[in-house]
Amino acid sequence: MTMITQLIRNIQIIAVIIILILFVICAIGLYLFKFKKRVVKDQASDYSSFNRKEVIDYIGFDDVADEMIVADGGKRFIGAIKCQGFCFADAEAEEKLQTIRGYITFFNVLNGPVQYRQSSRDVNLDSLIDSYRKQITALQEKRFTMNLDYTELKAESENPELLADDYDIYYEKLKQMQREMTSLGYQIEQLEAQVQYMYAISGENAGAQREEIYIFDWQYNPVDFSSQELKEIEVYQRAEMQLKAQANAYINALRNCGVHARRMKGVEILEEIRRYTHPVSAAKGTVEDIVQTAYDSICATSRSLQKLEDEVNKKIVEQIAHETGISEGGI
Repeated sequence: MTMITQLIRNIQIIAVIIILILFVICAIGLYLFKFKKRVVKDQASDYSSFNRKEVIDYIGFDDVADEMIVADGGKRFIGAIKCQGFCFADAEAEEKLQTIRGYITFFNVLNGPVQYRQSSRDVNLDSLIDSYRKQITALQEKRFTMNLDYTELKAESENPELLADDYDIYYEKLKQMQREMTSLGYQIEQLEAQVQYMYAISGENAGAQREEIYIFDWQYNPVDFSSQELKEIEVYQRAEMQLKAQANAYINALRNCGVHARRMKGVEILEEIRRYTHPVSAAKGTVEDIVQTAYDSICATSRSLQKLEDEVNKKIVEQIAHETGISEGGI
């Protein structure tokens, strides 16, 4: 009886295993069938009428002014302030209390929706380092030239035929040149020390600089100006005035919190947008780099690949035509 029961149990286990294997095979077959069908459908799709949009359309701004970004067809104007504070955890109790009270006042000053962003980035002092390097080079060239003049003047002063009065003139001139060369050497040493210090606090190896940004806006509504509709330049002027008033109010309120704030330029606000749309390349770029080019060139478009292909194809055609012309001329 025990053997029969054990045999039945073994048969049941085998049957369950077979059913599970069949279920897995059916699931795999169904998945492959749907996947292949979807691939064939995608290959048969016609994208000629696809509504392609520029990246700038998704970002949603129209212009970059001096201290603001224009959006919504010239109806919405965006401004921002950048802040740097202190370490609240290391502050004294009185400073913490003053900061908390200051922020309560700041919250009461807020007018309308405000977007708050907190981030960190590498401190980039490349432009300042380059400026210092140019100053060092200029001072070194000046000292080198002066050293040549000093050597030549010293040789002249050693002429035994010089009169006593002439020798005194040479002597005073040589002392003056020595003082100037010593001063130049000191300036060069100081500049080089500052450059070394800037190298230590700049770049990827240095500590990241923490930033806080408050973004706010002002929207033009013709209903608010029922007496007369403003012209475009008047709308811009009103937007600049409104954003400036908001920024000054926020900056003054944050000052009571121990926070230093300043208004951001339009290109700086654009750079913040770029950090979200192009996080990899934006980490290597700087505000100065963006200023030197058109602001819309930092946005990749859907036609970029096609433009490059057309350019390469054009060069190939020109090369073939040139080679063909040479061979025919040779014949």
